[in-house]
Amino acid sequence: MTHLKGSFTVVVTGGHGLVGKALQTFAPEFTYLSRKHADLRDKNAVLALFEKLKPDVVIHLASHVGGVYDNMKHNYTYLVDNTQMHLNLLEACRVHQVSKLVNILSTCIFPDEGVQYPLTSDQLHQGPPHASNCGYAYSKRFLHTASTILSQSSNGTLRVINLIPTNLYGRYDQYNLERAHVIPALVHKTYLAQKHDTPSLVIRGAGNARRQFLFANDLAKVITHFVAHEIDHDVACIVSPPKNHEISIKDLVHEIVHVFGWDTPRILFEVDEDEGQFCKTTDDMELKTYLPDFEFTSLKEGLGDIIPFFCREYDRLRT
Repeated sequence: MTHLKGSFTVVVTGGHGLVGKALQTFAPEFTYLSRKHADLRDKNAVLALFEKLKPDVVIHLASHVGGVYDNMKHNYTYLVDNTQMHLNLLEACRVHQVSKLVNILSTCIFPDEGVQYPLTSDQLHQGPPHASNCGYAYSKRFLHTASTILSQSSNGTLRVINLIPTNLYGRYDQYNLERAHVIPALVHKTYLAQKHDTPSLVIRGAGNARRQFLFANDLAKVITHFVAHEIDHDVACIVSPPKNHEISIKDLVHEIVHVFGWDTPRILFEVDEDEGQFCKTTDDMELKTYLPDFEFTSLKEGLGDIIPFFCREYDRLRT
């Protein structure tokens, strides 16, 4: 693996979301796109934008995303919106002869059953995903498969990097209580309960599901590595802290409450609520192939960064 030489134009879709904002910290020279530049579901708009920008490298962060309960309610919408975006993006890469495409997938798209833990990237298509997020999962699996086929048909002119992060969180997450992922939803809920001196903190689910959490800044660092280095093959790589960083949702709630400095509220877990997939255990084995000395931000440190930030920025972030 060698450093890329010469100047090249890097375009980032979804550039003002969770990972995009983190990436801007490390690579301000990239071009960051948002919805105001083009609706990625509109093929002609995407082709016109690429004609204008002429990217050499594309980092594809844009997706219609949400938490487990929003996925359950809108599985079909997640499938259609994301598949349209991915297909249009790939076609623009083909037409404008992009040389490198970095896709961001997710460990939540792996099969629910019949896999071995810790997960490895070669198990991605070995069975159906969990029903709670099947629309989003199949759209991301489509992106993985279609981009690989596009690369294979390009006679080596396009390299595809499929990065598969575990559960992401960071400062610029979506903190809406109905659509947020687990950490921003819990942070928002805990903030409100403490602010209004609520006697009980009510949590959906029994808290038994287990997850590993990846700080968005860590993923941004990994992305910049794969952009800056030339690789002579396509890559599918899980990006995850070690498996011993896995934590139950119940323990996560207590950790968040502790960071808030709240004197042990009464925490009520609604045990009859569906928690989604029980676990999707991963480790850092695949990433070490490319970044053997990479150090992940601890959950304690990450929560210690985002919770004060959310409290300061509450009115802007909660919508």
